[in-house]
Formats: sequence, C-alpha cells, structure tokens
Amino acid sequence: MALADPFAAADFAELFKVQDWQFVQGFQQQRSATGGGETHYADRAPSLWRAETTTVPMLNAEAEGVMALINSRAGGLKTVLLYNKRLPYPASDPDGSVIGSTVPAINVITDRLHVSFSGFPAGYEIPLGTYFGIVFDTSRYYLGQFAEARTANPITGAVASAEIWPPLPASIAGTPDVIIKKPCAKFRIEPGSAFPTKQGGLHSEIQFSAEQTYSR
Repeated sequence: MALADPFAAADFAELFKVQDWQFVQGFQQQRSATGGGETHYADRAPSLWRAETTTVPMLNAEAEGVMALINSRAGGLKTVLLYNKRLPYPASDPDGSVIGSTVPAINVITDRLHVSFSGFPAGYEIPLGTYFGIVFDTSRYYLGQFAEARTANPITGAVASAEIWPPLPASIAGTPDVIIKKPCAKFRIEPGSAFPTKQGGLHSEIQFSAEQTYSR
C-alpha cells in the first residue's frame, strides 16, 4: 500500500514527543535603505511557517522507524502535516473538549486580514494567539492565528471580525469550515536537516527542520 502524501498528523507528528519545538513565521521580504537612513521592506512572497524540532530520546529502533518515515518523504518532494505542539488547542479549552465535534466556519471576509466567524459554541473563549486552520482547493492548508482575543456570542456562537495572521490566501472565499483542534499546515522536511543523535547506548533523539508549503 502506498504511503499517504501528505502524512496526516496521526501518521507522523504524533508518533514522537518533543523536548524542543520552534514554530515561527518565516517572512520572505527584501530590505533596502536610503542615503537618508530610511529602511524599507517589501514582501517577495507570502510568509510561511517554519518548524524546528528535537524529539525526546527514544529507543534506537523507534528512532530508526521515525527516520524511515522522514526518508520516505524523498527529501522535499513529499509532505507532512504539522501543528504547533506548544498550543494544539485554544488556551481556554486545553483538551478541546468544549469545542468537541463543533465545526465553526468563516462568516465574512472583510479583507485578507480581517474575518468574522460563525458556529462556535455559545460564549466560547478565543484567546489571543489561538490557531485555526482551513483546507481549501481540496488539498491546500491555511494555518492562521487570532491576533485579537474574541468571545463568541452567548446565544448564536458568532464571532465578531478579528485581525488574523498570516493573511488568507486569495483563493479562500465563501464560508469554509474552520479547524480549531490541532489545526495543521502542510510542510516539506528540509533535505539534509533530519538526523538522529545517540543518547547513551540504547536511545537516540531526532532533529529536523520543515517549511510550510501551499502546494497541492
């Protein structure tokens, strides 16, 4: 049976625990400066998430199994789904039990940085920094954060327009479903970045770097 592309989180990211996990925006900008000392920046491409991880020590055989999965991504040709392990659920709902099986949706896209939502549980708290995901164009993944805290309407579950980051891609339109529990983006593991390091005689830890892609 052929392995999936991308790997779902359950088939890769949730097979190991981490001791260090960095999940940051990688801005793709050009800098220029004038003779008067002014600096200017311009976007060259959309900003993308970058992940850097070091696993906890695991048995050598387990580490070799994880490395086999990484190698199956054929360098950067195939992909994995990753979420930020530091904040897999909203801080107000640390195990996702309040949101449960509820599936919110985008309500109105005012512009690419300001959107409102519908369908949250009544009174649901959305702290600053909460992650959310949208699957669009069938197999492309957007992963964003609330740059403003919000509370869903206590009766309707609607959420007033909030600023988000990064901007929604232009091809996201209408009222797509929103993922709140372990929202993922699609990543390519950077070729040559993954390697095991022995910890004593029986254990190894693995380090790797990955960069988000909007590829299908």
